[in-house]
Amino acid sequence: MFLSGCDSAAPPRPVEGPPGGAMTSGPRPIPPPNASAIAAAQGVAIEKLDGGSFKLADFRGKVVVLDFWATYCPPCVRQMPQLAELSKRYQSQGLTVIGLTSDPKSDQKQVVEFLKKARADYLIGYDNEFISEAFLKGTEDDTGLPPIPQLFLISRDGRVVEHLIGDSPDRGIEFLEKAVNQQLSQPK
Repeated sequence: MFLSGCDSAAPPRPVEGPPGGAMTSGPRPIPPPNASAIAAAQGVAIEKLDGGSFKLADFRGKVVVLDFWATYCPPCVRQMPQLAELSKRYQSQGLTVIGLTSDPKSDQKQVVEFLKKARADYLIGYDNEFISEAFLKGTEDDTGLPPIPQLFLISRDGRVVEHLIGDSPDRGIEFLEKAVNQQLSQPK
């Protein structure tokens, strides 16, 4: 059971690659049972830092990059400014970047300060049990926890079309940007 949004749960483990940032693990496809869980989770309310909420279903018709991250995760910290730049570059073409932090709400001040330093001005929410269970189930590592960062590229019709785990030069932001461009070029 994933309870990364709860204070009592162990946080996801950051994925650290060998020196140079290379990861030995390649892409992991979404296990087939997750497709229906992901579809159902798109209607679940996600709390924003300011107290409002949103649902992934609110972004149907947009291409979405969904990032599971935390302030205590070095690879997440490195990716955040790159995702902010990606958001700025493609927002007008229909891209929405959403970050879901596994930091507890009690650390909100730290999260807000971190976002300012990283210049991340895209939508940030708190991860919750339902979203984690849907997206991260099946990605557990030898610790039994899902590693972070994990990035999901969601098509305009709500399907996961790419899934990136960790900080890999082979499947990093450049790879993600190519996949984003491919999705944005698809007919609406």
